[in-house]
Amino acid sequence: MDYSEKYTYAVEMLSSFKNYLEVKDFRKFLLLILNLESMGPEAMLKQLGMGSKGKTILPYNPEKKMYFTKVMSGFSLNHQLTIYSPIERINTKFVNKSNSELFTKYLTEFERKKLLPGKFMLINPEVIDQSHKALSEKNSPKISTPGIESLYLNLRELIATQNIKFIFLLEADKADIAFIMNMNVEPSHDSENSIQYFDVYVDEKKEMRDHTFIRMKNGDSDSDEITMEFLDEIKDMSHSDLFDSHFTIIVPISSMDMP
Repeated sequence: MDYSEKYTYAVEMLSSFKNYLEVKDFRKFLLLILNLESMGPEAMLKQLGMGSKGKTILPYNPEKKMYFTKVMSGFSLNHQLTIYSPIERINTKFVNKSNSELFTKYLTEFERKKLLPGKFMLINPEVIDQSHKALSEKNSPKISTPGIESLYLNLRELIATQNIKFIFLLEADKADIAFIMNMNVEPSHDSENSIQYFDVYVDEKKEMRDHTFIRMKNGDSDSDEITMEFLDEIKDMSHSDLFDSHFTIIVPISSMDMP
């Protein structure tokens, strides 16, 4: 595909976006949740309702049988992104520490050691989301219309320039779409809708499929080149290798449907 074809294809793939992302792979969903907190601005931490770096909140909806989190896009309650994973509740504990089945079943020992501090707690309340019942035709938030802001032609350059902790992946027969969401939502001048911008990469070779991490590593002293490799898990790594590496989680999106 040429540039124009890639752009048209990405717009088509993202056209059904309505502020919901389903992640059926719970391991990758959990990795995403644990890394949302460590993303750049402190504003993100406040949006997610997390009070400290040693605590993460992950609600479970027993009615929908899913874990979920809400992220405010554009710093507005009118543009909440809901990310959810449909699965039977793994355990009934309200407080989950690093030895919880939530982590031992889905993360390697090395991943738990690096992602979960000694006093880390994941708070797991049962919550049935009732926000939709408060909405009417007059007070419903504007529908976000997806729009492509940046089309990257090289995956390594997308990750390196944005320094991203995770990237979403939409799989399709023709090509896969890797994307991140920009935090700015811009009102459309010609309609009542708003525009949710995406930065995208069209993966025609489908290299990212079935992998969990993208590892970017700085070159040695004789080279300025940044290398990239795909990993399924992180079992063990020296301190120097960790220091020279940047990891991005690949999060496959199963659907954009409302649960």
